[in-house]
Amino acid sequence: MAAGKSTTDGVAGDVRPDSAGGGFVAELVRHQRRIYAFIGSLVHHQGDIEDLYQQTCLVLWKKHDQFDGSRDFFPWACGVAKHEVFNYLRKRDHRGRVHLSEQVLAEIAEEHLRTEAEGDARRDLLDGCLAKLREPQRDLLRRCYEGTHAIKEIAADMRISAAALTMRLQRIKQAVLGCLEKSLAAEGRR
Repeated sequence: MAAGKSTTDGVAGDVRPDSAGGGFVAELVRHQRRIYAFIGSLVHHQGDIEDLYQQTCLVLWKKHDQFDGSRDFFPWACGVAKHEVFNYLRKRDHRGRVHLSEQVLAEIAEEHLRTEAEGDARRDLLDGCLAKLREPQRDLLRRCYEGTHAIKEIAADMRISAAALTMRLQRIKQAVLGCLEKSLAAEGRR
């Protein structure tokens, strides 16, 4: 892998907030993995994805003064990314590769954005359901699922068996699932 490149775990071109365009940079940092995934939905070769992500970040930075802070950043950034992907595919010689029309790629991009929006809405519902739990239940979920301690260790700290902790977690998860199902049904999106 070339210098400056990385995988989605440490997305290429990580940007850190600074004083120039701080709000813009904060939004770019907040959405960088989603932008990378969006590009990956249109282009499947890892090297192409990384190059296009880098190029998209450069173009976004050049256009940061054009960003309207009252609008949602992610769709705007994806519009720039889509334009970069289309330009890249037009210019690049893809002998021996399957070609998709710009119309098909645009439909894929729109579907990706719709799916992202649905995912955001579901995450909001999940956050709402988690907020309805008592603090000790939320804390227990965090401790068990943050991945830093084994269930046996947490159970020992709580002076209960691992089986009892597993049952307790199961009851909490069932409560959250029930809340989600009710919330989705109320929105008619089940």
